[in-house]
Amino acid sequence: MQLALDRIRKILELERQQGHQDRAIVGGLESFAQRLRAERPADAESARRAEVADALRGYAKQDGPGREAALSRALAALGEDPTPRGDGAGTPPPVAAGGRPAPEPAGPVLAAGVPASNRAKPLRGEDDPELERPVVALRGIGDKAAERLARIGITRIRDLLWHVPARYRDFSRILRIAELEEGDEATVIARVWQVSGRSLGGKRHRLSVTLNDGSGSLQLSFFNQPYLAARLTPGTEVLCSGRVEIRAGRPSMTAPEWEGLDRSPVQTARLLPIYPLTEGIKQAWLRRQILHAVERWSDAVGEPLSAELRRTEALLSRPEALRGLHAPRDADHLAEAQRRLAFDELLLLQLWSRRRRMARDARSGVDLSAGRQALADFVAALPFPLTEAEPGNAAVPEAGGQREALDEIARDLARARPMSRLLQGDVGCGKTAVAGAAIAMCIGAGHQAALMAPTEILAEQHFQSLGRMFEALGFERFDPALAEAPSALDAPRPPRLARLVGSMSRRAKDATAAALAAGRIDLVVGTHAVIQERVAFAALGLAVVDEQHRFGVMQRAELHFKGLAGAEVEPHQLVMTATPIPRTLALAISADLDQTIIRAMPPGRKPVRTLWLKPEERGRAEAFIRKRVEAGHQAFVVYPLVEASDSVDAPAAVDAHARLAAEVFPDLEVGLLHGRMRPAEKEAIMRRFQAGGIQVLVATSVIEVGVDVPNASVMLIEGAERFGLAQLHQFRGRVGRGEAQSVCLLLSGTRGRRASARLEKLAESNDGLELAELDLEQRGPGDFFGVQQSGLVDRFRFARLAPSRAMSQARRAAERILNDDPGLRSPELAPLARMVEAFSRAAERA
Repeated sequence: MQLALDRIRKILELERQQGHQDRAIVGGLESFAQRLRAERPADAESARRAEVADALRGYAKQDGPGREAALSRALAALGEDPTPRGDGAGTPPPVAAGGRPAPEPAGPVLAAGVPASNRAKPLRGEDDPELERPVVALRGIGDKAAERLARIGITRIRDLLWHVPARYRDFSRILRIAELEEGDEATVIARVWQVSGRSLGGKRHRLSVTLNDGSGSLQLSFFNQPYLAARLTPGTEVLCSGRVEIRAGRPSMTAPEWEGLDRSPVQTARLLPIYPLTEGIKQAWLRRQILHAVERWSDAVGEPLSAELRRTEALLSRPEALRGLHAPRDADHLAEAQRRLAFDELLLLQLWSRRRRMARDARSGVDLSAGRQALADFVAALPFPLTEAEPGNAAVPEAGGQREALDEIARDLARARPMSRLLQGDVGCGKTAVAGAAIAMCIGAGHQAALMAPTEILAEQHFQSLGRMFEALGFERFDPALAEAPSALDAPRPPRLARLVGSMSRRAKDATAAALAAGRIDLVVGTHAVIQERVAFAALGLAVVDEQHRFGVMQRAELHFKGLAGAEVEPHQLVMTATPIPRTLALAISADLDQTIIRAMPPGRKPVRTLWLKPEERGRAEAFIRKRVEAGHQAFVVYPLVEASDSVDAPAAVDAHARLAAEVFPDLEVGLLHGRMRPAEKEAIMRRFQAGGIQVLVATSVIEVGVDVPNASVMLIEGAERFGLAQLHQFRGRVGRGEAQSVCLLLSGTRGRRASARLEKLAESNDGLELAELDLEQRGPGDFFGVQQSGLVDRFRFARLAPSRAMSQARRAAERILNDDPGLRSPELAPLARMVEAFSRAAERA
């Protein structure tokens, strides 16, 4: 089958009208030329088609003048005047025989199927408000289709444009049938030779179609689509794309994409986007709707970047990037489109983070240098020496021991600028002692300190451990039940620490809040109760937040700004986490924080031994748990799901708890902990486990950040391949806190290459940061926080939050922009400033 010369002529005319942008046909003229070369017509017009194909060779990579010359040669081959027609007032549409305007090409012809007068006009920087129109305004989308689209987040025209393909299939290679090999993903141009259908019983049906292109035959199979027989009739000429299988020596395809050659290709002969779907929405239908939206509306998408910046960084325009995303000419075009869209995301991140730091550095803080002696006294009273950097970490200045971390923090506290620092370190590295020393420096300088933890049980743990440290320095614990006489308020008193959590009585909370406001408490340890509206501080100098990713930016800010009431200065802030966070990811979730990493571990601490077992070795693992429990220890058993699911083949905690309690450990106390329990239930279970009332705790990932249970020495993780490396390392950190050698057992139902490599790496390494970097590279950022913490990270749909050329480009561009205009106030930066503001609002909600 061959395209008629009139059809070829119309496509070339449309390309000329569009200014040689390679948008007159889906896939571009380079792909179109390949199709022409693949034809083998034996007629008088064959030489002219071959000349057109030769003229268009390499079209996609040519510049504007080169494309214009190539198009002129192609039109000349068809006997057309290669010079543009018209009187300078605009190019008229192609004219058909008889003087009538030629009809528009059938089917979606990307960015060319809409008359120029009807096409959305590009706006400088801003999106056209028309993009906010509901999708039902588009032809072909009714109320029912709109309801289904809404399930995947598509309610407006804008949403169609930004519905990002999950992946692509490469059907751009056009081959003769005789050239097909097993496993090829390719496109053929052929004629339907034979069609037959047969019932497979019930409503099942198979349609067999044989294609022939003169070089050989290709067998197609379609299941439960008998209606296709009326469309794939013998003699019909089609484009057909799919994966090739060789059966009985003959090439075949099952459920391939196909289209008649009377239309421009949408489903074949190109890089084919595969979109996320929902029930009732078919891939081909959604692809056509998106292509229609791109044809009509891609130019309505605003361009926030200046032409100079795009030239400097060699970036596509934003509308062209959208076209490259949904209808790439080739792999290079797709890569450039994705690079531009990733650049936008990373530039917003860089601008947002740098502006936050600029704002932070412009504020006044509390100079706590007067508390240096109190810091020294605290360190001297510790029953252990602070760890120091290992020689191997000399090349990583931010990664050392407790001593180096404390030196950095003390320098910040001694400045009249508010500190904002992230303190990272594996479980057991001694972060609490470092935070305690910083608190001592703050109190020694005459100010108050606060520590906020995500759960009551963690807050209680900090209250007890810090209480022991500070009692050695003469501190006393505040008792809210003992009211102080007014005459005693001004009397000398020892320093005090108090707790403030939600489960306290209203009277106890009110008494604690009153003492804080009066300056009669020096250190308060608590939960979200610390940031309640009625809680005020007399002179807050340092706010410490534990497991910072469990709190949003706004929650951290609420504690941060409970500083000196009515004063012009702000308290310092130290946030701690045992969750290893790669540097670039920390920039995304904590852009305003400097980083300090503790990698040295206290001497004598035994690393957890990690073993990888097969599913059939479950009995061996359970026997090991029993042996440890009989020796007086406790164990965790972790599962990826709460309850069994039809859609996910993975072990579940509820079913496993019933089996373990009834069949495996009927004589032991087996507890259950999962995220669907009420907070009070979870707290009660963890307290029982901590107190030894539960010997085996069956849990889900809620124990990722948990309490200190030194007696727990075994961690069994079922379905280990379902978790990321960073998360597995966090689970492993729940054991190994006592004197006994602790063991982590990994049960995995898969031996896939990538999953196996991850589990092997976990068994080899106890370095959380190393594992986190590998996890970020392999699986992306989502595994570090869970769904509820990933609101900001999920905004990165194209960018990888890992060191890259794109990250460096965005950093340089942000520096140039802010050096020239720190406030983003110039009119040409207004669209970019609004995007940064929207990004900032999303970050605050995350």
